[in-house]
Amino acid sequence: MRRRTLLGGLAGGLVGFAAPEDDATASLERRDQRCASDEDDAATVRIDEGALVLEGLIRTPTPCHALVLESVSRERDVLEVTIGVGDPDGFCVQCLGVVEYLFEIELDGREPDCVAVFHERRDETVRVARGEPQRAN
Repeated sequence: MRRRTLLGGLAGGLVGFAAPEDDATASLERRDQRCASDEDDAATVRIDEGALVLEGLIRTPTPCHALVLESVSRERDVLEVTIGVGDPDGFCVQCLGVVEYLFEIELDGREPDCVAVFHERRDETVRVARGEPQRAN
């Protein structure tokens, strides 16, 4: 399992979404990777216990490519998150890959009205989700 925790610098783009006492805390976790079949990029968005939670699937050049948080920004009441494809982690089987991920970021109690999720690869950026986040029960 590969997990990256981002502190500090993220808060600058999250005015209104960073924790009031601390800088925003976010994590991007690579959950699974495999050779792609007919799967396409996808993401679901929900709010759970004061955090925005994204679960997604991103196409990659190989299953071993790392994921990076490219950006988190807020435009009015829309929170935009861009997940990108990084460099490969060592040697890997040569097939087109897909990587499942989990992204979480703490909210300060002010939930966004809309969330847009983008996936960024070397030569393209695609919007994979946009809408009102589901609320966890």
